[in-house]
Amino acid sequence: MPDYDARIASLREAMAEQDVAVLFLPVSSTLEYFTGISWPIPNPTEHDRPGDWVSGMYLGLDAGPVIVEPQMGSAAMVAQVADKPGISDLHVLTELDDYGTVLAGYVQSMRGTGGGKLALAEHAWAKTTIAALCAAPDAEIINAHDLIWPLRMIKDDEEQALMRAAAQLVDEAYEPILAQLQLGMTTGDIARMVDDTLAEFGADWTSFHTGIYMGGKPDPGAASVFEATDRVLERGGSVAFDFGALLDGYCSDFGRTVFIGEPSDERRQVYELVMASQQAAIERMVDGQITAAQLDDVARSIIADAGYGEQFIHRLGHSIGKDVHEPPFLLEADQTVLRTGMCFTIEPSVVLDDGGFIRVEDVVMVGPDGGVNFNSTSHELRVLDL
Repeated sequence: MPDYDARIASLREAMAEQDVAVLFLPVSSTLEYFTGISWPIPNPTEHDRPGDWVSGMYLGLDAGPVIVEPQMGSAAMVAQVADKPGISDLHVLTELDDYGTVLAGYVQSMRGTGGGKLALAEHAWAKTTIAALCAAPDAEIINAHDLIWPLRMIKDDEEQALMRAAAQLVDEAYEPILAQLQLGMTTGDIARMVDDTLAEFGADWTSFHTGIYMGGKPDPGAASVFEATDRVLERGGSVAFDFGALLDGYCSDFGRTVFIGEPSDERRQVYELVMASQQAAIERMVDGQITAAQLDDVARSIIADAGYGEQFIHRLGHSIGKDVHEPPFLLEADQTVLRTGMCFTIEPSVVLDDGGFIRVEDVVMVGPDGGVNFNSTSHELRVLDL
């Protein structure tokens, strides 16, 4: 089990350094990271339970953590907190409570008379922020994740093992996914099949919405390959996969491109170019030797030098862990120095003028001698004869 007490202690140290008196986190992957309180699959409704906007963790420098939980459906939280001695108190709201008063009570008591900033999670409701300001009108409010992300960027040994397992799951599911492809399938058909296959292989959930991008004849009705959603699988085309699994609280993110029948010479050349771009970036992922921006440039320059720079239309990748997209990001503006234990997707791609889309994606950890790829699926060009 992770040492949650140590994680909370590190968070309090960061709070003290930034003169933060009270920190608030809603139920989220971040709360799970610091306390072990599981984060359920997010409910797609905007409003779920009365009091959701004040529910979560309240942490002071010398008080808490206190968990506030709405009454509706609280049995699961009661059971979770029962075996977590690091949680000082669980406050179950009643539906008659004045939720703003509850929030104000914790903010004011934990802040005391010494002042100090309030740190709220970056996804806290505006309603939560307004109530916090009303409770402490003289306080400066900052983004709690400015304190949190530096603590989450480097994955410890246990996190690395969990991420390897999530990557292995998608590796194992990939060939069975390919075996189910049939001519005439739509992007939606394939995406649903991918999701079902990941579940069959033991995924708790998909780590994001599965992306299926079919290359074929140019589609003048679509603004980009990403919007061409009404295509069907046909000979002479291609399928670029973008999918991942959530397993035991950690995410994978995976991509490969396959061709339906023999690809053109240009598509073969671009495929090898994209693979070379990824491999060059992985080799440069050396502890303390490169920034996120420089790594993006390593991969991008190879594609640009071959004449396809304007067709590599997104960042090289992103950090990944309990969330599929975490900072830092591998793009021109990010000057974060890469350190051992940071995990990133490395996902160069090229959008071709003839309607093709060629991409690859693996989860790779920064290491002392270069990147360590958590995925094992081959990078060899695949041609399917359907």
